Order: sequence, then C-alpha cells, then structure tokens
Amino acid sequence: MNAVLEALAPVFALITLGWAVRASGLVSSAAFAAVNRFGYFVLYPAFLFITITGAQIAFGEAATFLAGAMAGFVAMALLALSMVFVFGADGPSFTSFFQGITRWNGFALLAAAPSLYGPKGAAYIAFVFGPIVLLVNLMCVAVLARWGANEVTSRQALLGKIVGNPLVIACAAGLLARAAGGLALPVVTPTLNLLAPAAMPVALLCVGAGLDLSAARRGGGKIAAATTLKLLVGPFVLWAAARAFGADLETAAIAAGLGATPTAAAAYTLAREMGGNAELMAAIITVTTLASFVTMPLLLGLLAPLPG
Repeated sequence: MNAVLEALAPVFALITLGWAVRASGLVSSAAFAAVNRFGYFVLYPAFLFITITGAQIAFGEAATFLAGAMAGFVAMALLALSMVFVFGADGPSFTSFFQGITRWNGFALLAAAPSLYGPKGAAYIAFVFGPIVLLVNLMCVAVLARWGANEVTSRQALLGKIVGNPLVIACAAGLLARAAGGLALPVVTPTLNLLAPAAMPVALLCVGAGLDLSAARRGGGKIAAATTLKLLVGPFVLWAAARAFGADLETAAIAAGLGATPTAAAAYTLAREMGGNAELMAAIITVTTLASFVTMPLLLGLLAPLPG
C-alpha cells in the first residue's frame, strides 16, 4: 500500500497544487479556463497522437487487454443508460451522470503507471489510451447530442459533432498512423513531440484548479450515485470484463486501474459546449477526484501488486 501511495503521490500533488494556485488567487479561474481550453484543443490531442503512435507493444500481444477494457467501458455505458428513466425530462443532468460514470482520467493513471505496473503495464495503458478515449468520446458526444440542452436532431449534425471533436480527431489520426507503421511526418511529428510532454502536468493542474467545492457541497443523490459507480463499481466491471476475455490476473488488475480513475476534467468542457448540466458535471468531477485520493490507493493496492 505504501508503494502505491508513493506512486500516486505526485499525481495528487499536482492536482492539489492546481487547486491551491487557483484558490490563492495567484492565477484566476478565467486564466485556468483558458489554459484548459488550450490543452483540450492543442496539448491533449498532441499527447494522444504521440502516445498512440509511440506505444511500445504489438497489437497481438495486447489484443485481449484491449478487447476486455473496451467491453468494460461499454458495460459501464449500458449501466448508465439503464438509469436514464431516473432523470425523467432532465436530459442535461443525465448527460453529466453518463459522463461521470464513463469518462476516465487517463493522465492520472498513466503518470503513475511505470511505478504501479512496470514497463509492461505502462505500455498496455499507452496502447489502449487512444482506442478507449475514442470510444468514450463517441459515446459521450452521442449521449449529449441526444439528451443535452442543445439537442442534435439530424444524423449529419451528430456526425459533425463527433468528427469535429479534437480528441476524436487525434485518436483517429494516431490509430491510422500506427496502422501505417508509425508514420513520422517532417516538422509535424517533432513539433508534437515537443508539445505532448506538457499535456500531462497541465491536465492535472487544471483538474485541481477546476475543483468546485461549492458545487460538491450542494451534492445530492446523483453525485453520490455517479461517484459510487465510477470509483467502486467501475474497477470491478473492468476487471471482470478483462478476465472474461481471457486476461490473466496481472493484466486484469491493470484494466481495473483504468476503471479506478476519477472522471476526466474534459467532461466539463464537453458538457458546457454541448448543453449538459455543467454545474452537476463540475460537482461529479470534484467529488470523484477527491474521493479517488482514498479509493485509488486502496483498490490498486489490493488488485495491482507492484512488480518485483
């Protein structure tokens, strides 16, 4: 457990630092919002592209892990969809509940992956990062298009929302480049290599800066339900899905780590831009992030023994 805490400590330290810098007034919320938007449209796509194309693992070796992980995220999405009736006419709140359960903060896990799982585990996570981010974004954009306040009524408009998402574009481009043998483009690839390392610390700082304690205090059953499903049910769903696809216990534990992460801060950006309940989304991100300080070390300590 101490080793798990030590591996996750830098991740939580950066989140805490982001909150402290914003709370102290050293950097305003508006400035952080601009930084986060820059990250969403520039840094995070660069990171995703480089991570996908640079994953040091063969497809055949990680195919079982990828299939199990994607099946686990689909299962969580179906679980969320089964609860749509609870929200009645409040579609925007349902979209935030859906995002709260299905989105994962890959930065939090990938930053600690080498210490938690060793080189093999880090390579597995890097390998599935793109396909899972692509899958989750497709599902979330579709749900927001259907139940968000800015309801999209035509297939063409829905397709436009999906195709125009910068994370979807980056994932698709990375997967295509990987399929082409890791195609390196003059100037473009070196530029992305310079941008990508900035994404992880910026993302974690922005998560901290975006913590909305007032929204979290207003709480409610929707936040509690989303947090419980995301942090306590999700890891075991991912573990079971990986095992169902034939993964060994060590690999299934890595899949559980994907499910143990808090809700990604990008969910707030998407909620705000596509008519979700942005306040509820901020509260879910805040509560899952704070709760993960306890749940991630506990679950990863139980399920993912450190190498050696």
